[in-house]
Parts: sequence; C-alpha cells; structure tokens
Amino acid sequence: MHDERFEDDPELGRLLRAVRADADPALWTRVRARIEARERVPALVRWAMQPAALAASLGLFVAAAALSLMLGTGTPVATGEQYSSIAEALVAEGDTEAESQPATPAPPSGAARDTGAAR
Repeated sequence: MHDERFEDDPELGRLLRAVRADADPALWTRVRARIEARERVPALVRWAMQPAALAASLGLFVAAAALSLMLGTGTPVATGEQYSSIAEALVAEGDTEAESQPATPAPPSGAARDTGAAR
C-alpha cells in the first residue's frame, strides 16, 4: 500500500534522521488519517486569524470609529476657543444656545388662554 501522496518530504526525512527513527508506514498512515479527519476551517476564518489581517481590521475599525465620531458630533473638529475645564465649556455652550433662541412674544391681554382642561 504505497501512495505517492505520502512520499517522504525533505523536512520529515531530516527530522527522522535527527532522532535516528525509522519511517514506519503504518504510523504515518494513522497520523495522516487523523489529520484528514479534522474539521476543516473556512478560508475566511483562516485568513481572519492571521496577525496581518487582525492588524488591518483593527486599523480599519479605529479609522471608521474616528470618522464617525467626527461626523456625528455636528460641531467642527478644530475650534479656536480654549477652556481650562469642562465646566467652563458647558457654561459657554449653554450661553450660546440661550442667545441663539428667539424670545417668545407674550400673548395679547385680550386673547383667550388654554387651561389644558378637557371639556
């Protein structure tokens, strides 16, 4: 039972010579059968487990997160105002929002008022 697929490769021959072992065909047949019986891993999973693919996907994730953060805030990325604390920045933002909202006019004195009660 000699199969050309199972010819000794140079690496295997070198390892066997290093430990002064014989290439037992029955042993290698069992080993190859066990290897071939393993569950196959899909190509995409094999690729994703490589360090270069992991680094590339992590880089893309960081770039996408930064871009979404810049686009999602609605404010310019670089502002000329400098604040020494977060509290100062929040107070200044609240002041600008209050200034930008128009004042609501008071209703005329003769107008009917809605009490909110259902009839």
